[in-house]
Amino acid sequence: MKKDSKVSRRGLLGAGLSAGATAALGGPKVATAAPSAARAGGYDAVSMAMHIHSCFSEGGSNVSGGGGASMMAQLEAARSAGVDVVWWTDHDWRMQAYGYYDGIAFDGTAEDGGLQWIVQNEGTVTGATYAFVSEPRSPDEPGRALRVTAGGTGPGWSGSYLFGKGGNAFYSTNISDTTITVDVLAETVGTDAALVVQVETSYRPATGGRPAGVYTLDYRVGSEPGRRLDGPLVGVVEVAPEDGWQTLTLRMIDDVRAFWPDLVAEDSGLARLRFGVHARNGAVGSGVFDHLVFHRTRDQLEWPVRTQRDLMRRLAPAYPEITQVLGAELSMIRHLNVFMEDFELYTYPPTGKAPVRDNSVAEAKKAIRWYHDRGALVQYNHPPTKPHELVRTRALGADLMEVANAQGDLVITRNRMGLFDVAARNAIFLTATSQIDDHEGRNWAEKPHLFLTSVWARSTGTRDLLASLAAGRAWCHQQARWPGGRLDLRAGGRSVMGQVLRTRARRVRVNVRAEALPPGSTVRMILGACDRTGATVPLIKTVTMPAAAFANGPVRINVARRQGRYVRVEVHDADGVLLGYGNPFWVLNRRARVAVPRARRLDD
Repeated sequence: MKKDSKVSRRGLLGAGLSAGATAALGGPKVATAAPSAARAGGYDAVSMAMHIHSCFSEGGSNVSGGGGASMMAQLEAARSAGVDVVWWTDHDWRMQAYGYYDGIAFDGTAEDGGLQWIVQNEGTVTGATYAFVSEPRSPDEPGRALRVTAGGTGPGWSGSYLFGKGGNAFYSTNISDTTITVDVLAETVGTDAALVVQVETSYRPATGGRPAGVYTLDYRVGSEPGRRLDGPLVGVVEVAPEDGWQTLTLRMIDDVRAFWPDLVAEDSGLARLRFGVHARNGAVGSGVFDHLVFHRTRDQLEWPVRTQRDLMRRLAPAYPEITQVLGAELSMIRHLNVFMEDFELYTYPPTGKAPVRDNSVAEAKKAIRWYHDRGALVQYNHPPTKPHELVRTRALGADLMEVANAQGDLVITRNRMGLFDVAARNAIFLTATSQIDDHEGRNWAEKPHLFLTSVWARSTGTRDLLASLAAGRAWCHQQARWPGGRLDLRAGGRSVMGQVLRTRARRVRVNVRAEALPPGSTVRMILGACDRTGATVPLIKTVTMPAAAFANGPVRINVARRQGRYVRVEVHDADGVLLGYGNPFWVLNRRARVAVPRARRLDD
């Protein structure tokens, strides 16, 4: 049940709130002393991007336009958005190459793991044909091989490729420890035609006099052996054709270093593999590909953590204003982000190729317990659950829950807000966060509905950030439409947002702080019942105040405890679009039999 009302004494009292004696005179009671804009009770406002992917997990099959984000690209995007902290949360199984293929057999579209072959042409291609043939094939592998034939009419190179799109990007991971070998048979090549194995790596922002874009390596079998740049972002390694089958060796990390020595080369992912022909001036090229092998040296649990930490250290001097913290997104179970001081990767059971995600409640709870035993906080990502499951499983035992939707779908966000209210009603104490879930590292400023999560914290040190998240001192705000937005709830001279007060008092005085409000915006105070009945529908009432009410400082309200209440705040623009939201403050009876996490306890 939900009721909206304009600000008035009757509306406040009807919602279980009281604004004090001055409300009867036409306005809310305002606290006389306002904290500084960036501080509250010894805490600083710290903005965070808490769900960020990079070269350790992203591939072109998951990103529009190809080229998943480099760490550099994400840090540049974070800088443009004024973000203080970036939590790296790459997909853990991709970091590990867990269950990844050790090769591609070129046997056709039926290869296990859902491998698909997608035709991609560039330029003025003519006569392109593709076939998986029984002969010729590599002598090192039974089965079939891929034959490609294509021509190009113009004076510039045209290309015709088959993109090997792996099931759930089975080869997308950091390239630092990976070498590829592939057998090729050059049937028709020359000055104007070449076989090509193309490796699309990560997207980077403009740097070193080069434009922003995806860095690509072309391995060609043609007539001009050597190494050269074909434009600023394409490195070409060309070898001479041999009689019969020959093996190309793709030492990708060495080639990135050689072509672009100013880059941190290890900040590179394997986004796409394409196999085809380059041709020009009316020439036609033809050849066969077979027996591709991935050679990886990584220890699945230690290498990714060590390597990403090293990249964080090497990139830090260029982004001194941004604190980087290592975490991950557990992805072979229900998606969960992990935040901890000394990050460890979760151990999955041994598997063959293309492991299947276990979506069960039991596996998610098992993983959460494993991380809790190591002092971590766990976030329930883009929760797909129905309210009854959320209540039954107590949100899997997670500590945080994503609310704002990454794609800017405010309907989904509103539904998740309702889900969060169901948890709040049932004393499932979660910290509401925002789902950035960015895979591209570009144009954050052009995403008007991208929400950041901010916390009131003593510093940007990991321990202080975790303490603030555990306590619920967090709010979320649109980075483009409310970039400097701040929210807080204060009582008894301290921040109580996210806290749980068990008290004998029937009413608790709370100061609602909302700062840097856009003109025409409104602040909605949502009062919800915390009756702990197992109900799967929130029981809330809403009181709306104009931004002007907060112009001189916090608005003072009284929260009636009754059988249990919580209060939280939302900010909306003049059109009613959600700009931000804060975490609740719960007020319960002193004798309420409720298990409250230590970080949230405010018992009087």
